[in-house]
Amino acid sequence: MSDFIYHLAEPGDWARSTDTYRPPSVDEEGLIHCSIAEQLRGVAHDRFAEHNGLILLTIDPRALDDASLVFEDLYDLGWDFPHVYGPLPTSAVVGTGPYLTHLEEGLWMDQRYDQEWMDRILHPEFTEVGRSGRTYDRRETIESGPPRKRFEVKLPHLDYELQLIDEDVALVRYISRPVYDGVERLDQRTSVWINTNEGWRLRFHQATAISAQTASR
Repeated sequence: MSDFIYHLAEPGDWARSTDTYRPPSVDEEGLIHCSIAEQLRGVAHDRFAEHNGLILLTIDPRALDDASLVFEDLYDLGWDFPHVYGPLPTSAVVGTGPYLTHLEEGLWMDQRYDQEWMDRILHPEFTEVGRSGRTYDRRETIESGPPRKRFEVKLPHLDYELQLIDEDVALVRYISRPVYDGVERLDQRTSVWINTNEGWRLRFHQATAISAQTASR
């Protein structure tokens, strides 16, 4: 077994870890819920849509006791998920970092028109430069309703990449590809996220129109 498994941790739970990581689910259910890469997005949207402070733990299953790691379908979802029974040795965690994918994708889903969600996600000094070159402030972005011209959302985004510029500053880049009247539109998207006392919040966003030829390079 060589593929990594992943766990979305609450910052406080991870901060309390020493030689082992013991989230509340260990005491409540006897296990730690994990995912393989293909399951991670769905778990984040289903269980953590309102959370903007998640830490992604990358776990090497080879560092775990064979008896502690079990792939099983506990809730009849039709998909086996990895579960770690008992506390997780922190020596098995080979990478940590903020998880922002579900927030970026949430901006393309129903949450985008939930003003309370947007108020929590957008930084107080948020600004956006649209693909037209127009600049939008925080109030305009929160109060804007659904577009007059409906479009189909294609997720996940292409070439999604998160880079930490600083411990509390993250740069996210990806290509969005909404479909309007059967025509796919490609835009290069750039976001700057700031980690605050209220979790990660979107400070700046910019969209730049690109051609299909450019996107394929």
